[in-house]
Amino acid sequence: MIMKKYEFKKEHLKLLKDTSRTLYLSFKILPPYVKYMLGNGYLIARAMDSVVDSTSIEKEKKIEFLNLFSNPGFYHFKKDIEKISTYVSNKLSKSEADLLKKLPDIVANFTSNLELDEISLVEFLLRGLLNGMIIDVERFDNGSEIHSLNTLSELIKYCRLIGGIPAIYWYKVYLKYNKKTYKNNVLSSAYKIGTALQITNILKDIHSDISISRSYIPHDYLESVGLKEYDLKDPKVINKIRPFINSMILMAVNYFDESEYFINSIKGSEIYLKLSLIWPVYWAMDTLYLVSVKNPLKSKIKISRANIYKTLIKSPLLLNPSSFSRGYRFRREILILSLNRSENYFSENTLH
Repeated sequence: MIMKKYEFKKEHLKLLKDTSRTLYLSFKILPPYVKYMLGNGYLIARAMDSVVDSTSIEKEKKIEFLNLFSNPGFYHFKKDIEKISTYVSNKLSKSEADLLKKLPDIVANFTSNLELDEISLVEFLLRGLLNGMIIDVERFDNGSEIHSLNTLSELIKYCRLIGGIPAIYWYKVYLKYNKKTYKNNVLSSAYKIGTALQITNILKDIHSDISISRSYIPHDYLESVGLKEYDLKDPKVINKIRPFINSMILMAVNYFDESEYFINSIKGSEIYLKLSLIWPVYWAMDTLYLVSVKNPLKSKIKISRANIYKTLIKSPLLLNPSSFSRGYRFRREILILSLNRSENYFSENTLH
């Protein structure tokens, strides 16, 4: 067990709350060291993501900003980060701008307290995210014309970089915190769960992404069903892309199936570590169900606050391995049933 004191500042916790309500709930309950490593890592990644997603920042400036994190010695360049952060923060929302303005101090405070192996771990995280975000910058521009990823393989690669790499970071931080955290080696499971979480994010945000002229539905699939990227602005074309959405849901579920093994591999005494994974998995499965029954071309898919609070209230029960499994398998069953109904609908309408 690590005895070194790590403090995740209250103002940084507020930034985390302002940028992600569900992650905030998961991070808030973590032990100080894990919260420090994951919270600071997330804030840096969120700042990078805010710059990449902005339609007001030039491509060259995005790459310049991202490249600050590609050098293993990124933590020495506070002045450079400060300079670019000041520039880009004027082109973001208030919460994003607040994060960017404080980013130089976050990076300086975070990295100054790290040991060499921890620095290597943070660099692993940021290199993976950088490679994924470069795909965003290269594929999408700030114009009104909608662009898309090229192929399914590129989409999966992107999800593994943006979701899978942070999950490996999460896994290794747990190990650093306590070498006996896991009863089994669940590195591969962590990677798959993280990838599934990113697939979920993409599916729920289809409408939001289209509104900023980007489509993660690959060009080759759109072409195969006779669509152009601009057609995605019409919610009525959902029937043509529903088979692709359903296939991605199935891929995510297949990866989420690893969560039972992963959670059961965490020592029983590490209740907060268990909950910090149980909650996102449950909420992701609930989100995927909504994606399956609603039209993600029409509006952003979002689970209700009531759903979130209901899960929180039931937390003590979820710590029982059989209770989590029942809850997960129930969600899985209704999701698969929903996909089967959708499949039957398409088959009937194709025949007629």
